[in-house]
Amino acid sequence: MNTVRFTNGVQVVNVTPHELSFLDNGELVTVPTSGILINAKVVNQENAEGAVTYCTPAFVADEESERNLRLLEESLPAGTLVVGSIVAAQAYPGRVVGMVPAPGFERVPPAEKRMSTSRFTRYCSSE
Repeated sequence: MNTVRFTNGVQVVNVTPHELSFLDNGELVTVPTSGILINAKVVNQENAEGAVTYCTPAFVADEESERNLRLLEESLPAGTLVVGSIVAAQAYPGRVVGMVPAPGFERVPPAEKRMSTSRFTRYCSSE
């Protein structure tokens, strides 16, 4: 499994379809894909009020990704963060985390984006 440990001790595995770029003590660290893709889909609940329809998104896990995530969690060292898209982080709350840009990289084009090795977005389950 392609896991990467940063200098601060945080270990991650990438479940997106592309490499991830982190800024680790001023150095660029690229986290390769793991070969496991954790997907989810957005389903909108719609509520029409006159001429306006309000859409409330819900982020829904898919069965194959759920199976893959379970297998991945069983094989990873304890404490390893599963890093995915922000949609996946919402669909698998507490199990998949999203990334947060490193300071100074908040508003740059995606190719220049560098992510923090110590800050991650985590959603909590509503159950």
